[in-house]
Amino acid sequence: MYQRFAADETGLAPGTPVTVGTIDAAAEAVSVGVCGAGDMMMMYGSTIFMIQVTNKKIIDERLWYAPWLFKGLHGSMAGLATSGTLTHWFRDNFAKEIPKDKAFEILAAEAAEAPPGAKGLIVLPYFSGERTPIHDPKARGTIFGLDLTHNRADIFRAFLEGIAMGTAHVFDTYEAIGHKPKKVMAVGGGTKNNIWMQSTSDFSKIDQVISEKSTGASYGNAFLAAIAVGAVSQTDITRWNPALSTIRTQHSAFHTQKNQLFRQLYEDSKAVAHAVARS
Repeated sequence: MYQRFAADETGLAPGTPVTVGTIDAAAEAVSVGVCGAGDMMMMYGSTIFMIQVTNKKIIDERLWYAPWLFKGLHGSMAGLATSGTLTHWFRDNFAKEIPKDKAFEILAAEAAEAPPGAKGLIVLPYFSGERTPIHDPKARGTIFGLDLTHNRADIFRAFLEGIAMGTAHVFDTYEAIGHKPKKVMAVGGGTKNNIWMQSTSDFSKIDQVISEKSTGASYGNAFLAAIAVGAVSQTDITRWNPALSTIRTQHSAFHTQKNQLFRQLYEDSKAVAHAVARS
């Protein structure tokens, strides 16, 4: 009777399967094959957002938890407050002479000419406070180490490396609790920026895989519907959407030292940042 009533209300034929989708980030994770324990999606969007699938519930005050889509699995999540938003802020304030549709391509090319480490610059990307792992809404953005030799290319590279070091802080947190991801799938607009991607792999000591299709959440929800009606299994997504490229980490002692300085700068300037935030 309910099926007939629902069919009359919706116009669907009785017996038509109706499936429930999920939120955009979770669907995007599914779309790139984040299915089993140890798989992680890292979304390069307005913010950095990460979802790692685990086989047990992980509760850590530095991270977030939510149930996962499939029985017996859990979701451990993390995110930075400003990432893509920060690159837009930089473009809008320091690259006004470049047409917006060309700006990121040109800024990335300039950053590629700057040396790794941006001639000693360190950027704390906390321009809207920070989420994981420090959970500090009063943290403030910082550009540290400027001198008269620095130019726009150095500073933009330092911004990308600062976001990468913030990301590395999250990965080190996962490693510290024994849950460093086994596979990291990268999605989002930021994957087009080679400097950002390589910096993230290098500072975080992780390889990143980019899939052939980047349709996003709609693709993942379509796949969930296919699972619901028995047309595919969870692992078939790797056939639907195979890997296109892999960014290999080139982590070195340089990156370890820079990560340490990044975190020390936050701790040493925290009291001042909090005082400024209250003023």
